[in-house]
Amino acid sequence: MIIEISVLIVAIAVVVLVVYLVQTLRKAQQSIQTANETLAETKELIQTSKADIDQLMTGVNTLIEQLNHQVSAVDPLMSSVRTVGTAVNEVTEAAKEASAAWAGSLKERAATNAQANQLPNWLTWVETGVKAYQAINKLVQAGKQRQGAAAGQEAAAASERVASPKQ
Repeated sequence: MIIEISVLIVAIAVVVLVVYLVQTLRKAQQSIQTANETLAETKELIQTSKADIDQLMTGVNTLIEQLNHQVSAVDPLMSSVRTVGTAVNEVTEAAKEASAAWAGSLKERAATNAQANQLPNWLTWVETGVKAYQAINKLVQAGKQRQGAAAGQEAAAASERVASPKQ
């Protein structure tokens, strides 16, 4: 009888163990199924995001190409501006030289008149001023004509390139 009771206790223990194992296995199965569903949703989200990222990269690449085109179109314009700046600098230097020469001439005349004890005639001063103005004006016009034609053509070509971007 002790053996029968022992076998009965062991049998009951095995049944209780099997019941707890079945419950645990069912919960584990539900957890695995939930994980599989989450994994499927994640894969779908990744595929959608990848398509969006590809589309975004295509747009960025197009924008970069357009930007590079615009920058290359502005380069000749900047070169023209640099050329015009150089021309203006040359004209300014020529005007300074003419002004210095004119001032030197006036000083010489004043010194000559002072040595001869003669007062300068106002008409002589006006004539000297007119000659200096004409000399400076000729220098400015020559500089504008020389540099203006080349710079104007370069600026017009560069402006056309900026105004009509490459499609």
